[in-house]
Amino acid sequence: MPVAIQGAVIVKQNGLQISYKQKCEKCGNVGNNTTSTSVSSSKSSKLTTSFRCTKCGNQQKIEIQGGL
Repeated sequence: MPVAIQGAVIVKQNGLQISYKQKCEKCGNVGNNTTSTSVSSSKSSKLTTSFRCTKCGNQQKIEIQGGL
């Protein structure tokens, strides 16, 4: 099962397809937009990206660990 390590909240999962919202770890703001993507079935793999928080301007890293 994919796990959001930082910068995201998983809102939907269907196998390896997930949908998540961006979450700023500094101020706690959760974005309105939902992003859909596929993750690897390997627990050692990570999806990594980043965004700038629209509320506080923090540059936030997103990490989601793959796996079923």
